[in-house]
Amino acid sequence: MRLFYFILIFLLILSESVIALDDPDLIFYFTFEEISGDFIKDQSGKGHDGKIVGRVKLSDSGKRGKALELDGQSYLDLDGANFPADHIPRDAITLCAWVKCKQGGDHAIFNARASDQTWLIHPEVRSENNFRWLLRSDGGATIFDIRAGSVKWNEWAHFAGVYDGKKGYLYINGVLEGENVGGGKIAKDWGSGARVGRNIDEARPFNGLMDDLCLWKKALTLEEIKKVMEKGAEAVSGGEAVTPFGNMTTTWGNLKTF
Repeated sequence: MRLFYFILIFLLILSESVIALDDPDLIFYFTFEEISGDFIKDQSGKGHDGKIVGRVKLSDSGKRGKALELDGQSYLDLDGANFPADHIPRDAITLCAWVKCKQGGDHAIFNARASDQTWLIHPEVRSENNFRWLLRSDGGATIFDIRAGSVKWNEWAHFAGVYDGKKGYLYINGVLEGENVGGGKIAKDWGSGARVGRNIDEARPFNGLMDDLCLWKKALTLEEIKKVMEKGAEAVSGGEAVTPFGNMTTTWGNLKTF
């Protein structure tokens, strides 16, 4: 009986745990573990929760835990027009996500459009069976447009797009698939909108599963990307599981004396 209560209390504590991250360069981080009302919580600590538009569901078949399930008609709105200027990457950027897409059309992982109508970022799974990583600067000038890698439809792949201010890099499953010389700052605002899973003009709807979507305003190294692939953003951004009793180490000590 004592063992039963021990397991029950431990599971209840786990259900209340959250991720506490301490990285000023981590702009948003979606683990897609729960829906709260009309929103999915941003775990970065920045408060950029995604507003659900359409029939968004969480699947139990995620790469790590649950995953976002989009049906080609739904997406998350990040309120780009009110996104703080100091949270928008300009000098460097890294965007990572696990994706598992159904075949057919182009799939936008994330999209943002500036107030001058510049399409400034395109991380995509493409209908021509490759991946795309594009950035543009103010006025619509293309910094780089990388299309590389090989898509295996209905299978998980880890997408990591990086820009260090000089070159763009596209890593798929921890392997460098493409790079291109860049130079210049990324467009300065998301005034026309920012979305997960659908372009601002309603094009390129994502159809499939997505997990561990995260954005930094810095360039991660390949070693860091591999850590993110395995353990999520908290592996490189100073995270730990925190419960109402404190961190998990402290909680475990409390439980052992139950």
